[in-house]
Amino acid sequence: MRFLYSALIVFFLINNISAQSDPWPWKDQGDNITSILIMGDTNIQQREDPATVYKYVMSTLKAADLRLLNLEGPFAGSSADPLIKDIPHKIWKHSEPDQVQGLVAAGIDAVGVANNVTYPWQALMRSLAVLEKAGIPYTGGGENLKAAHQPVILEKKGLRVGFMQYAATVFPYNHAATENRPGVAQIKVHTAYQPPPNLDKPGQPPIVITWLDEKSKALMLEDIRQLKRKCDFVIVSYHWGVSGTKEPVSYQTDIARAVIDAGADLVFGHGPHRYQKIELYKGKPILYSLAQFVFDDPTEGYRWKRNREGLLVRVSIENKKMKGVSLVPSWLGDDKQVRLHDPNEGKGRELFGYLQSVNENGVELKLEAKEIVIKGL
Repeated sequence: MRFLYSALIVFFLINNISAQSDPWPWKDQGDNITSILIMGDTNIQQREDPATVYKYVMSTLKAADLRLLNLEGPFAGSSADPLIKDIPHKIWKHSEPDQVQGLVAAGIDAVGVANNVTYPWQALMRSLAVLEKAGIPYTGGGENLKAAHQPVILEKKGLRVGFMQYAATVFPYNHAATENRPGVAQIKVHTAYQPPPNLDKPGQPPIVITWLDEKSKALMLEDIRQLKRKCDFVIVSYHWGVSGTKEPVSYQTDIARAVIDAGADLVFGHGPHRYQKIELYKGKPILYSLAQFVFDDPTEGYRWKRNREGLLVRVSIENKKMKGVSLVPSWLGDDKQVRLHDPNEGKGRELFGYLQSVNENGVELKLEAKEIVIKGL
C-alpha cells in the first residue's frame, strides 16, 4: 500500500512538471495573431544557473511573439560583503552581470530600466553595457535625457510595437537623467498634504494630494505622440505607486489617462509588488500593478518570500488591432521557481480571488478556459 501511495505521488509530480513544460493553452491562437507577453517586477540574482530561472514557464515564453518586462535589478555588480549596501539610502544589492543569462535564455525582447533601484547612474550605465553585450534592447535609461527617453521599437509579423518606460519613484539626486548626466526617464510628481476636514479629532491622517509636473508631463506626452506616429501599437510602462499597497495613488490614473489620450494602446505598472486594479479608459487597458514575476532580492527580510504573486499578461493583436488581453496568475515557489496557475482551481483560484478583491470599480474580469479575460475591449 505504501508503494502504491509513493507511486501516485511520483506520478502526480511528473505530470505536474510536464504540464508546466507545455506552452500555456491560450484561447487566441493562430498565424494571424501576434502575441505579446508582459511581466512585472523582475529581479534575478544569486542563481548558480540563471538560465534556468524560467524553466517551468520557458515553453510559454518561447511560444509568444514578443516578451517585455520591468528589470528591477540592474546587472551592475555588487560587493561580496552583505553589510555593504549598493544604494546608500536603501537596503539593496544589485545583480551580478552573469545573471543576465536568465533573460537571454528566455528570449526576452526588451526591458524597461526606469525604476527606483536603477541607482545611482553609474550602476545604470554598467547594467546597460551588460544588456547591450547580451543583445537585449532597453528603454527608460541612458547617458543623458535624450537617450533615456528613447523607446524600443520591435517588429513582428508586420506589426510595429513601441515600448517606453518611465519612473515616478525617483530619488532627488544621481537618479533622473538630465541633458548632461546619465539616469532614468522620470515622470516627476509633486505631493502635498492637506489637513483633514474635522480638526477636532486628533490623530487623523492628512489628505494626500498629487499632481504631475507640467514640464515633465509635456516631455512624456510628446514622447508618446512621436512613438505612435512610428508604430502600430504602443505600450507604456511605469514604476509608480507605494510599495505594498492595493490602491493606486491618484497621480497614477492621471498619468495613464494622459498617455492614452496621447496615443498609448496599453499601460502597465509595477512597483507596489502587489496586485492592483485593472481599468479601461477609452477602450484601452490600464494594469496598475502586475506584482512580481521573479524577484530574487535577498534583502529586506527576503522579499521574495513575502510577495510571491505575479500576473503574466498576454496581449493578442490581429490586423494591427487589439483583439484581447488576458492574464494568468503566477507564484514563486519555495524552490524560487515561478510557475503559472490555472485560475479555475487551487492556487490559481486563490490568486484570482485576491485580484478580484483589489479590483473594486475596475473592469470586469471573466474566467475563460485557463485564463482571466479583460472584458469590454
